[in-house]
Amino acid sequence: MASDWTILFELTPADLRREIEQKARTVRAAKGRTLYGVSANATDVFFVMEGEIQVVLFSSAGRQVSINNLGAGASFGQLAAIDGLPRSASVVAVTDVRLRAIGREDFLAILRAAPDAALWVARGLCADVRRLSERVFELSALNVQARLHCELLRMARANAGGLSIAPAPTHAELANRIGSNREAVTREMRALTELKIVQSRRRSLEFVDAGALERLVRRAVGETADAQSPL
Repeated sequence: MASDWTILFELTPADLRREIEQKARTVRAAKGRTLYGVSANATDVFFVMEGEIQVVLFSSAGRQVSINNLGAGASFGQLAAIDGLPRSASVVAVTDVRLRAIGREDFLAILRAAPDAALWVARGLCADVRRLSERVFELSALNVQARLHCELLRMARANAGGLSIAPAPTHAELANRIGSNREAVTREMRALTELKIVQSRRRSLEFVDAGALERLVRRAVGETADAQSPL
């Protein structure tokens, strides 16, 4: 699958593309580094060339809430670039990362000059809204067990049909994603292992029966909520 960097610049007029590519910055960050915090007055758009980042929020008590994980090929920062407002979340490097960054004015120049690029960006933002709507529904209507099942199914589908994910997310990371705690996730993962639906190994998570996982999610969300589920 083509990266966001490749797609955006394929839709950009050649002269403008060359100009902006020459001005783009390379940013490297070590694992665990915060690239920027919530409310930061930074408006660059970033493209993940290597590694993985996590978009997170922190409560006043220090509790971490995971919004999204993005790997190589993805991009982030479009909201602040479009509306000029402070960042709405923090971004942390999950692994060592290499990014390409373009400034707000260059990003807006692309949107003004290339309607197809602007439409592509708009579709990406729509996908984000739909994904966040799913998360709101899950957090409001489902218990921890069902929320974990939904998150695991999303991970399985994002893995392009692969049977395993490596490195596997820790139980603490899964808990941050679904608004729970590590102990509850450990309990539910043990139950899924006993049902032979998933298998947690030392460094990977194997989906033994993704079909059974999907059936659990469908049963949890119910037919009336099916359109709002991640299926």
